[in-house]
Amino acid sequence: MKWVAFIALCGVMCFAEEARKPVCNAQNRGQFWPAEANFSKDAARLFYQRGELEMCSQAVWKYRWERMSVNVRDLGKGRQPLASESRKTGNPESR
Repeated sequence: MKWVAFIALCGVMCFAEEARKPVCNAQNRGQFWPAEANFSKDAARLFYQRGELEMCSQAVWKYRWERMSVNVRDLGKGRQPLASESRKTGNPESR
């Protein structure tokens, strides 16, 4: 029983350090996620190249996190085009 409690405690401690993405709102509009990109150009460039960099921006009526780039590995066969992309290209498969 002690081992179960120990394993549960270790699991909780491991996940407690994991940073969570803040809510995108007017106070942090224009900020990057992951947060390290706000303070380091090298970190921002690395996240951008990986396709992981997001910026809090205002859409028509609400704020949301939007990706700044796309990693070329994500463009493989399994990628589904966005609705806006399929309308632009006239792709009949997505209708």
